[in-house]
Amino acid sequence: MRSKTMLFIVGAVLSCAARAGDDLVIPLKFIPTQNPAKVSAKIEEGVSNRPVAVAIEDVRQVPTRDLIGEGTGWKDDTFRIRYAGFLPTYLKTTLSDRFATWGIQVDEHSNLVLAVKVTRFHVKETHAIYGSQFTSEVQLPWTLMDRAGHVFASGTALGTGKTKGRWRNPINCEEVLADALQSAAVVMAGDAKLQEAWVAAAPQAAPVETVHIAQKPEAHPAPHGKAVAVAPGKTPAQLLDDVTKLRKQQLGTQVLVSYVSQQILSSAFSANDLVAWKKAGIPEPVMEAALRRAPE
Repeated sequence: MRSKTMLFIVGAVLSCAARAGDDLVIPLKFIPTQNPAKVSAKIEEGVSNRPVAVAIEDVRQVPTRDLIGEGTGWKDDTFRIRYAGFLPTYLKTTLSDRFATWGIQVDEHSNLVLAVKVTRFHVKETHAIYGSQFTSEVQLPWTLMDRAGHVFASGTALGTGKTKGRWRNPINCEEVLADALQSAAVVMAGDAKLQEAWVAAAPQAAPVETVHIAQKPEAHPAPHGKAVAVAPGKTPAQLLDDVTKLRKQQLGTQVLVSYVSQQILSSAFSANDLVAWKKAGIPEPVMEAALRRAPE
């Protein structure tokens, strides 16, 4: 009987050793250890009557976008924990759902925007003889602004989670990450500075520039002898200056794309323009939106 037990233990150890270096790929489900129905943020009167759009940008410093953590195995061998999905989509869906539950109206067409950056979304599993310890951290810098680029308030929401579970268990990873995310969401929504600015804000829409084509009076006379007004668009260099100013206010990629998409360029991009935008570190989605606004 003892020999069979020893064989089982040796087999389990060898199995763990063989699997320790393999990546653990998990889905992400919002399954916190604490019942979401019993967790809420204190929302001041007036906030619930002001709809907000939620924008998420992943700015984590990680080798690949799907990397969300690491774990230890037999003899402290390590393995990576990766997410099979798109993190900003998961975060936007979860935060919007939590906000709605707490009485906040989420409307993607609102001129008031809560731009959230993800600088930390991490789970760590520490393996021991009697199970594993899972810890997590979520860090979400946020900016309350309007689509015209005016910033009303900014801050950072932090959340952590901790639980015990089984080695390389996807559910335990999801639970502890959900705990940290839920904690960060409560901190963000309940921030007094955010709520005060939320109620007082007078959000404006993104500016829309109208460009009129210049006409020669003798060839195309204007009605009643009036001159045709000319409002030229911006050059790529001028638009780059605008985008750079907005990025310094920590505005996310989605907001910048929305802003650029409302602009009209007076000239096409040159090779030097493209190099300047690239050197300025402008995200490719923003550059692509700008290229679409240039004349052909």
